[in-house]
Amino acid sequence: MAKKEKKTVFSRIDKDAFLLSIIFIIFCLPLFLSFTRIGQEGSRQFSIYNTGWDGTSDLRVQLEQQGFEFHPVVSTLNALTRLDEMGVLTIIGPTIFFDPTETAALAYFIMRGGSVIIADDFGRANDILGIVNTILRPFVSSINTSGLGLSTLPLAGIKINGSLLMDAQSYYRSPVMPILRNFIDFPGGPSLSGVSRVITSYPSSISFLGFNNETGETRWVPTFSYQGVPIPSGIAVSSSNSWLETDIASAKKGVYYPDEYEWRGVPFSVMVPLPLSAIGVGNILICSDPSIFINELMEMPNYDNAELTNRIFEWLDWNNTGRIYYDESHLSSSGGRVFLSIIDPFSYVSLYLRYVDSFTMFPLLAPLFPLITFLFLRRRYPKSKGPSPLLMTKIKQQRSRSFFAAKMAWYMNYQQFANALNLIYNRLHRRFKKKFGLDDELNAETIIGLLQTHFPYDFNFKKVQETLNRVELIIRKAKKISEEEFTQLVIELKDIEDTATKTTI
Repeated sequence: MAKKEKKTVFSRIDKDAFLLSIIFIIFCLPLFLSFTRIGQEGSRQFSIYNTGWDGTSDLRVQLEQQGFEFHPVVSTLNALTRLDEMGVLTIIGPTIFFDPTETAALAYFIMRGGSVIIADDFGRANDILGIVNTILRPFVSSINTSGLGLSTLPLAGIKINGSLLMDAQSYYRSPVMPILRNFIDFPGGPSLSGVSRVITSYPSSISFLGFNNETGETRWVPTFSYQGVPIPSGIAVSSSNSWLETDIASAKKGVYYPDEYEWRGVPFSVMVPLPLSAIGVGNILICSDPSIFINELMEMPNYDNAELTNRIFEWLDWNNTGRIYYDESHLSSSGGRVFLSIIDPFSYVSLYLRYVDSFTMFPLLAPLFPLITFLFLRRRYPKSKGPSPLLMTKIKQQRSRSFFAAKMAWYMNYQQFANALNLIYNRLHRRFKKKFGLDDELNAETIIGLLQTHFPYDFNFKKVQETLNRVELIIRKAKKISEEEFTQLVIELKDIEDTATKTTI
C-alpha cells in the first residue's frame, strides 16, 4: 500500500517544474562550488587544473614560465570563431564527441593561421582528424620532403591507429610503456636537438592513408616504405622491434605477444608534424600518446618529456602570439572519479556555455538566441492551475456555510478574481429581478435604465456606467485582474446593490 502512495505522489510531480529546478541547480552550483572550493582539485584526466599524476598542471606551469599565456576553452570549439588573435589550440586526451560545428570552427581556426596539437590514443581525436585531412590535401605537394628522399609526400590522410603500440626493445617496466629514442629532423618541423629519451604510457600509433601516384589507389598503412625499406615518418618513432597489439584489454592485464596478423617489426610513428605555416596556414602536430604530457611523466628524471614539450610548442607558435587555447571542454572524469565530476564547477559551466556557443556561433542565429531561450523557458514555466472541482457534497457537509460563500472562498483561494466577480455580478442580477419583478436577462444598459427610472438622484450614472462596462468586459474575456482592482469593483457593485435593493420604491 505504501508503494502505491509513493508512486501516486511521484506521478503528480510537474515535469516542467522538475526541469526548471535542474536548470536552476546547473546555474547555481558553479557559484556555490567555486565559493566552497569543493571539486576544485580537478577530476578530469589531462586537465591543466588537475594537479594529480594524470593531470597536465605541470605542462601549464612550464609553458607559462616560457612566456606562454593559457586560455582554457570550457564550452565548445565554436568559441574559436570569435577569437581576434590566433594561437596554439591544445587538444590532449579528448573523450567527448566533437560535433560537426566544432570541426568547422577548427578548420576556420587553422585556415586563419592558428596552430593545433592533437594528442590522443583511444579517445575521440579521429572525430576531428577528418577535417584536418581535408585541409591537408591541397597543401601536401607544398610540404618539403626532399630530406626523406621523396619528391612528394604520398599522403592522403592521417589518423590515430587505435591499436596499442608495444616495444620489446626499448621500454620502461614493460613493453606497454615504450621509450622513444629515435627522433628525426622533419623538413619544416620542430628542432629536437637535445631530446634523446621520451617516455610514453600505453600509446597508440599514427596510421597514414598512403597514395599511389601510379595507380591512384589509397590504403591505410601504419608506416611508409620505399623500395621495401620502412621510412620513419614523423619526428618520434618506436624501435624496429615494435608491434601493434590489437587485444588491448589483455595487454593491460600483462598478457601480450605479437601475433602473425598484427603489424610488427618496423618503427611506428608517435608524433607527426604537418608544417603548413610557410603558406600562411597554421602548423599541425599529431601525437598518438597524450600521456607524454601528464604530470607523472613530465616530472620523471632522465627523460626529456619536458624539453620535447618546449620544442614543439615553440614550433607551433610560429607567429609568436604567446597564446595557448587549452581544450577543457572534451575532457571527462574516468574510473572511480565520475562522482567528482558532479561536484566539479567546470561540468556545469561547460554545459551552459556549450548551449550558448551552439546557438551564437552563426551570425544569423545569434540575434535569435534570447528569443529561443525565452520560448524554451516559457513553455516549461509552471502554469497556474485552475481550481479543482467544487463538489456539492463538501458544501452539504458544511451546513452553516452557503453555496455562494463556499464558492467565493474557493475562487479567492485560487485567485480566480474574474470568476469571483462574475459570481457577485450574477447575484446583483438576481436581486434586481426580484426587486423589480423581472424575468428577462439583464445587462449594463438595462440596469442603468432601471436605476435612472427609480433612483434618478441617488447615483452618479456616468461612474456606474463605467463600472458595469468594466465588469462585463472582464467577465466576457475572462481577463486577469489584480486583487486591488477586484476589491474596488466589488465595493462599487455592493453600493449599487445596497442602494437599489434596500430602498422602498
